[in-house]
Amino acid sequence: MSNETQIAAAEHALTEFRREISVMTSEAIDLLAVERRVQELTNAFGRALMREVMMRADTRAPELRIDGEDWGNRRPTRATYTTVFGDIELERATYQRSGRGRVAVPLELRLGIVEGAYTPRVARILTKAVALMPEAEAEDLLAEVGIAKVSKSTLHRVPRAIASRYESRREVIEKALRARDPIPEQTTTIQVALDGVMVPQDGEHARARGRKTDDPDPPRHEQRYGQVGPEPPAATDGTLGRAWHEAAVGTVAFFDAEGNRLKTTYLARMPEPFKATLTAGLEAEMLAVLGERPDINICFASDGAAPQWTALEAMRSRLPASASGHRMALVDAFHVAEYVQLAANAVEGERTSGAKVLAATWRETIKEETNGVPRVLRAMRSRRAKASTKTARKDLKRAIDYIANQHKLGRMNYPEALARNFPIGTGVTEAAAKTVVGTRMKRAGARFSQHGGQTVMLFRTAVLSGRFDSLHQELHATYTASIAA
Repeated sequence: MSNETQIAAAEHALTEFRREISVMTSEAIDLLAVERRVQELTNAFGRALMREVMMRADTRAPELRIDGEDWGNRRPTRATYTTVFGDIELERATYQRSGRGRVAVPLELRLGIVEGAYTPRVARILTKAVALMPEAEAEDLLAEVGIAKVSKSTLHRVPRAIASRYESRREVIEKALRARDPIPEQTTTIQVALDGVMVPQDGEHARARGRKTDDPDPPRHEQRYGQVGPEPPAATDGTLGRAWHEAAVGTVAFFDAEGNRLKTTYLARMPEPFKATLTAGLEAEMLAVLGERPDINICFASDGAAPQWTALEAMRSRLPASASGHRMALVDAFHVAEYVQLAANAVEGERTSGAKVLAATWRETIKEETNGVPRVLRAMRSRRAKASTKTARKDLKRAIDYIANQHKLGRMNYPEALARNFPIGTGVTEAAAKTVVGTRMKRAGARFSQHGGQTVMLFRTAVLSGRFDSLHQELHATYTASIAA
């Protein structure tokens, strides 16, 4: 059937259904059925139009130049493409270079067809779906909505392939994303923060789900792009089955002069030694901001974990000479408050009014007074010397050691930070760990391969950072080429 015939048939079906509606009585109208039928008819019309559009992007020239290279040996072949209206089949031209087996499809390169089969909008839908929910849930939702209806296996496979393409060009794409993302005009301070979060992974002895052989072929994204990223810790940790390892999240949060948060850029990476890729990306985000606004203040922040502070202090040591803003390092005030409460409980008793009052007094002293930390430490040490139980002395020592160490390292100057309206907590980053990983990836029975987890993190952080559109624009450019007959 020609495309003209398909369009005419779709138009006729719409007209006929409109006639059916015109004679329906009010009592006979089943709105759910009507909506479904209208969507079926409009999808059929949409498929016919998309087929016509895609055929117009094809070429009949015997030879072409693609990105400056000559291609010939034109052959017509049939292919199926997935659109938001459903699959369409058509005949399109393929070309080869002289003496080489690789095939080029001008239609796909002109339109930016993703992974040889999916329109750019379908690619957006698939990647946003896996960013928000597991594949099985996404399959059900898309089927219910009636747009871009695809299988669970497609939702599993295609976003991973797109993410592999991203990883193979990551540094270039990330640089372009930073250039596209404007700094809020009112920004005076950025908080650069880092945190760890546990993710469930496939252990080295866990069989991959859905594989029916002990020696399966590599997944399609590896066949096309090779293995991306470092080998996961779960591959060599000696555990049986599922394993938990620490992934990393990072944030660059933008604040105005009054301390109001304006926006946040989110980053996340699956477990790897020293959080190397995440920390490099976090530093690149910071340097991009300073390259445009060297006067911006910088606050480095994390909890008390030494590896995270090692990374942050290294970033601080490499700040460019042009960076003229004030800089501080602050341990998360909420973590400090937890140790303060631990000490107050040891003195007054857990869940007592006395413990609540004492903890509140110590917290305010630390935050508000210039010499507040030494004063609180003296009070804690005095109480420890008088503690009557071993448990109380142990808890007081834990609190004293933590606070004294962070104070010695210069990370507790909260009075100055508050005076400058700097953030003193890492709530943004703690929330990122929950939003990026906890909400999406820590579901009952969930486990992730290294690349599968990174695929979720890539598109989820893009959504949260407001970079999803820009990411797909950059990816779209990698699927296109310059074609001249």
